Amino acid sequence: MAIRIISDRKLVVLGASLLSATTIAMFSLHAAETRQPLSPGQHETRTPDNASAAGVVPEQATHAKYTGDPKSSQEAGSPAVPSADGRTPESKPGAAAQQGNSEPVKATKQVALTFDDGPDTKYTPQVLDILKQHEVKATFFVVGRQVVNHPDVLKRIHDEGHSIGNHSWDHANLTKLSPDQIKKEIKSTDEAIEKVIGSYTPMVRAPYGAVTASIKRSLTSAGRQLVNWTVDTKDWSGAAADDMVELVSKRTKNGGIILMHSFGGKNGNLDNTVEALPHMIEALKQDGYAFVTVPELGVKKE
Repeated sequence: MAIRIISDRKLVVLGASLLSATTIAMFSLHAAETRQPLSPGQHETRTPDNASAAGVVPEQATHAKYTGDPKSSQEAGSPAVPSADGRTPESKPGAAAQQGNSEPVKATKQVALTFDDGPDTKYTPQVLDILKQHEVKATFFVVGRQVVNHPDVLKRIHDEGHSIGNHSWDHANLTKLSPDQIKKEIKSTDEAIEKVIGSYTPMVRAPYGAVTASIKRSLTSAGRQLVNWTVDTKDWSGAAADDMVELVSKRTKNGGIILMHSFGGKNGNLDNTVEALPHMIEALKQDGYAFVTVPELGVKKE
């Protein structure tokens, strides 16, 4: 039998190759043995190379204000807030609060959330559920005919500690009515509210915010408190939820009154209000605001 003689150089190369393969195998075995096992319920995550940034801004809503003459209203006369496409969650107002990565902020300022045009059985209960979940009290300016149609919802508003204001009988533009007609609008609503909760409210909010100097004097002389707002969310116009939260975050000041709705809206749709409300609450809390009712504004709590 013939025996091939391997040269010294080839023998060295072959030996080095075998040594390298052995070393790699031993290192892989060691890494597998020392890697920490996953805890029960834990999953190993991987980030795909082509992962894109999350966070698509919802489509611009097409909701609208209460049935009235928008051209004669202060609310409906303002343009809708345009949407800002392409924002990531990190750039949205209240994102830090939503992600839960910040500690509670001490409240040093006050703000009042107000909701007009209700009550109803669709959106008002949803608004109440959110307020209850976040332990927030608000003020509801109700329409008389809605109170007659949904007394149980008004009773819930009252029983859960929210304040109630008069928003006329049928959302009429008071500047187009005679003094007697205005009195009837207010009185009829007072009576409807009192029938449900046992008392009427001194607070009045004019539909569309439309009043004259004469109307102001008349209400003041009758012992009524005329309540307007400092920030209009434009939820009645169909403004996108993200834009509403951003607008409120930028424009709210200490002692501010924020206008929203619990009935009405464009084509009767206030989904944007329900979507925005919890994020709005969290964003304002993170900015140091305590939520109070309109009668509580300016009242220091011990």
